[in-house]
Amino acid sequence: AISSAALSRMPELSVQDLTNIPWAFASMQVRDKPLMNALSAGVRSNIAAFGQPTSAAMALWTLWRSSHSALAAELFDIWSSMDVFQEAEPFGLLLMDNDWWKDTGWELDILDRLHRVLPVRSVYLSMSKLGHFATMPSQACHPSLRKVANLVDAVAAAVSAGTGGDAAAAVLTECEHFAQFKGQWLKVAGREKGDLLQRAWSARPLVASEWALEFGAFVGYTAVRLGRKLQNGRDGRSGCGIVSLEVSPVHVCVARHLIDMAELSDVNEVKVGQAKDVLPRVCEEAGVRCCGFGFMDHRGTIFHQDFSLVEGHSLFAVEPHFVTDNTLNPGAPVFLWQRVACADSGGWITTPFALTEFLSFHEDWTALTAQRGRLR
Repeated sequence: AISSAALSRMPELSVQDLTNIPWAFASMQVRDKPLMNALSAGVRSNIAAFGQPTSAAMALWTLWRSSHSALAAELFDIWSSMDVFQEAEPFGLLLMDNDWWKDTGWELDILDRLHRVLPVRSVYLSMSKLGHFATMPSQACHPSLRKVANLVDAVAAAVSAGTGGDAAAAVLTECEHFAQFKGQWLKVAGREKGDLLQRAWSARPLVASEWALEFGAFVGYTAVRLGRKLQNGRDGRSGCGIVSLEVSPVHVCVARHLIDMAELSDVNEVKVGQAKDVLPRVCEEAGVRCCGFGFMDHRGTIFHQDFSLVEGHSLFAVEPHFVTDNTLNPGAPVFLWQRVACADSGGWITTPFALTEFLSFHEDWTALTAQRGRLR
């Protein structure tokens, strides 16, 4: 009914209407071919009007989510050449789509466009590893990324000074030192939270062919912590790895940079995109029942949605452990309500632990969710 009403009044709809309505359908995973065809035709006939930062980004994701990936790529090519995009997420969407295609040339093209808009050395190095050197110098840095660039430089200097045979430990130590003395903006799951994370891991180590999923890589600190734990305790277990999901392609490059410096590229991987878009590919690559351990530290208001997505894709292995950070501050009220107050009979047990926030004095909760006795 909504689609029919929108189609009947198409000439009256604004650009915002023509992006918001299909976006809502795509978000609910409702396929409406006439509506999407109308959006496609509207965009093609008025590329300049739709080529505004907000509407263009929404249109790209809507088209991609609705199986119009070729048109999304075509419009991205046009709009990025017009310097429409000043944020990282549209570039991440196309990089995520290319992870299925495995087109190295197109990946380099997207990264080069990203580097021209948001230059930082970690993006430059991502291209150089594939044999491409950008026209902008490696030290070029966008003002909004200066803090992250300073962190990467500090970690690189610490690693080059000597690691004592444990590069991952050097990376973790320098991140914590940087957060304490140089960049108090950097909030990571260290100290008490790091101890809880490692205890949860030790109580449920991965077995052969299982993966650990991290939601929200940020700069790669927790990915390095988990990767180091896995590498030190593999004992011949094959096929295990840490897969981190991150929506910002800039932070994906930064996290990969830190992982490389930690010498953990054989066990860590960082994928760009939202969980709702990337988890189907995780299922394709690793198979069902692959997730023995998980960690969420991205956006508390959607913890419950992403947890349900892992369940819905049958990714949880036998008796998994799942750690969720910052469930009190900023908070994940719906997740805690569903997992604690309204716990079902699926064998899930959720325990919130009151801890002190990293390098702070205020209380926060880190929750451990474990399943006993059965598969869901």
